[in-house]
Amino acid sequence: MKQVFSFFFLSLFLLHPIFIQESACGNDAFADDDIVKETCEICAQKSPLLNYDFCVTSLGAVPESKTAAGFYGLGIISLELAQTNATDTILVIKEQLNYKDLDAYAFFGLSDCLDLYADAISTLAKSIEAIQSYNYVNLNIWVSSAMEASTTCEDGFREKGRVSPLKKQNSNFFQLCDIALVITKLASPLLLKTHEPEIAVYDG
Repeated sequence: MKQVFSFFFLSLFLLHPIFIQESACGNDAFADDDIVKETCEICAQKSPLLNYDFCVTSLGAVPESKTAAGFYGLGIISLELAQTNATDTILVIKEQLNYKDLDAYAFFGLSDCLDLYADAISTLAKSIEAIQSYNYVNLNIWVSSAMEASTTCEDGFREKGRVSPLKKQNSNFFQLCDIALVITKLASPLLLKTHEPEIAVYDG
């Protein structure tokens, strides 16, 4: 079923300060050898929710990050990290669903989270295709959509007065998506000048 993102969400993206503020960091941002720390420092300045240490640890764990082609290369790496994390989280959820002493609230909450993360994996796959085709309008909307899996999952337990059994997984996925979102938005002003953005359409 096709779902066209509303003008409201598109407007939020276009008006986001990270998007409208032209990046002051071109290729000179990567003059230092440590591209990961340089990038994470910029990202932490752009997003108040982004944890610098988590960013450095996550990107630094990927050897290709140190030789990535600027924001574009790191954008792909960060999206792949988020996708891998979502896949690992699904494995954790399936394991917890097999617990014998699981009550109904926990079962339905975990089941909802399972669906959310499955959708997030699909959306991130589209996001990777989007960055590779320089489709930055759709890309950032889709990353934002995937990011909601963590907050929606967490809220589902909180609203029932429960402690989420996926608190760590949700937090990590949110951070990884935030890293990807900021990096790709840093890349977009440089490449949107030569690539015409498309209307955002998501095939769900």
